[in-house]
Amino acid sequence: MSAVCLCAGCTEKNTVTVSGSAEDDKVPVSVSIPVLSPVSKVLTTDGENAVNSLQVFVFRKDGTLDAYGKSNASEVQLNCTVGDKDIVAAVNAPDLTYVASMSDFRNAKSELSDNAPGNFVMTGSVPFSISEADNEIPVSVRRLVARLGIRKITNALSAEQYASTPIRIDKIYLTNVAGDRLYSGPSAPSVWLNKSENASECPDLLSSGDLNTSVSAKETYSVPHYFYCYPNSVSSDSSEEVWTPRFTRLVVEATILGKTYYYPVNMENIEANHTYDIEELKITRLGSSDPDVPVSLGSVSLTITVSDWETGASSTVTI
Repeated sequence: MSAVCLCAGCTEKNTVTVSGSAEDDKVPVSVSIPVLSPVSKVLTTDGENAVNSLQVFVFRKDGTLDAYGKSNASEVQLNCTVGDKDIVAAVNAPDLTYVASMSDFRNAKSELSDNAPGNFVMTGSVPFSISEADNEIPVSVRRLVARLGIRKITNALSAEQYASTPIRIDKIYLTNVAGDRLYSGPSAPSVWLNKSENASECPDLLSSGDLNTSVSAKETYSVPHYFYCYPNSVSSDSSEEVWTPRFTRLVVEATILGKTYYYPVNMENIEANHTYDIEELKITRLGSSDPDVPVSLGSVSLTITVSDWETGASSTVTI
C-alpha cells in the first residue's frame, strides 16, 4: 500500500491512498481530500483552505503521463504503473485534461479569474516510487494567490482646518494586478488587470464594492477587508500615462468635503501564498487626485506586515 499526504498551505493534512496488489504492473489509487465550506465575501478569510475539486497527474520520469484522475468531490480514483513517478496535484483548478506531459503542465497558465473566495487554486508536486510496499509521501499544495489586507483606517487629519472633518470611505480596491501565472512556479504576467484604476475586473477578488462609510474626526473604521491577487515582482514603479508593468497598489478611495481623494499604497514584491496586511492606515492629509499616483510623504502613516501562510515573517514600513 502507498499513501500520499497533501496539505493546503501546510495547514491541513489530506491523504492520497494507493492500495491493492499490482496487476499488469498497475495499482489502484484512491485520492481523498476533506472539503471545507466555501465563502462568498472578501470580508473574511474563511474558506482559504477549501478543497472543492481535485486533479491528480502521475508522470513517468521521462515526462509522459502515466495516469490522470479528477473529481468534483473530495476523492479521485485512478490506476498507475509501479515505479518512480512524479505526482502533481491541482486543487480548485479548471479542467486540465489537455495536459499530456510534464512539459505541458510546466507551460500551463492559470488565470486569476479561475479563483474565487472559498475556491482558490492550489498546486503541488513530489517525486515518489509506487510499489506494493507501504509508502507515505507528503505533497504540499500552495495557493497561487497572495492575500492583501487592510484592517483599520483612521481619520487623523492633522490640519486645524480639518480638525472636525469626517472622511467618507467610498471603496477599497487593488490596481495594476497580475492576471495570470504558471501553475508550476513564478512567471512574468502576460495579462494585467485594473491598470491604473478600478476597472471592476475580478470584483470578488479585487474590490470591496461601494462602502460609503463616514469616519468622524479621530475615529477609526475597523472592518477588515481582504483581497487576492497573483504575484507581482516588478522591480521598479511607474505612474506614466502610457501604461507599463508597475507595482500593485491597494487604494483607499475617500471623499473629504465633497471631493474625491485617493490613498494608494504600493505593495512591492508580491509572492504567492503570502499575506500582506496593512494593520492601520492613518490618513493625515488630503490624498492624491489619481489612484495611480502615490500620496506625498506625510499624507499617511501605516505599518505593513508580511507573513508566509506556512511559517511567517514580518516587516514594518512607514510612509
